[in-house]
Formats: sequence, C-alpha cells, structure tokens
Amino acid sequence: MSLDGVWVLEVAGISGWERVATVFLEKGRYLSGNANFFSHGSYIIKNKNAKMSINVTRHDGAEVTVFGEKSKKFAVEFEGKKRKKIIEGFSRLKDAHSSVAVYPTRIIKITKLKEIKRSKKK
Repeated sequence: MSLDGVWVLEVAGISGWERVATVFLEKGRYLSGNANFFSHGSYIIKNKNAKMSINVTRHDGAEVTVFGEKSKKFAVEFEGKKRKKIIEGFSRLKDAHSSVAVYPTRIIKITKLKEIKRSKKK
C-alpha cells in the first residue's frame, strides 16, 4: 500500500483540528514544512497501520511548540491507522515517558505526487 502524495497534517487543539503543515510522502520518505518549521523523516505502512519518525527544525523564533518543546531541533513519533484518504492517530515527542503529551493527530491526503519531467539538454 502506497502513501505517496501530498497531505495536510492536523493536530487537535483547544479550538478543534488545527492545520500544522503540508506533508509530502514518497517511497518511505517524509518531508513537511510551514512558515515556522521544516521536517524530514521516514514512514512505514503495514496492514493500514502507519508509523512515522520525524525530525523537526524550528526556524521561527517561537518560544514553545505544540509539544511544549523549546529546543530548535527535536524528534516526533506518529502512529495511526489509514482509512481511505485519512490517517488518524497520535503524535508525541520521541522517547517521551509520559502519556500526558500525546496529541490526537491526523493526516489528510490532498492529491497524488506529480512526476517531475526534466527537459533533456540539447
């Protein structure tokens, strides 16, 4: 099962689902970003169960992230179940030992990835 495509990442917050990033998934590779951060990582999917390991770099100067993380670089883990064009699950800081900082998260597919056709040099 392929997850290749362009997705929107949403995290449940005080006001409901908040769009956090645009995500590009391709052949096990995870890339995402927005005005405040960029991230890269990997994913696997087995029997509709998705696991993602994501390295995040903040470049906005904000003091705290949704995870309560203050450092500029940190790692996040996501686990979820794929249902049609949505993967719903939970995300948390990697190696977090508390279940308090586990956030409902969903990734919604927007479109397929388009193949980039390169022009041939003459």
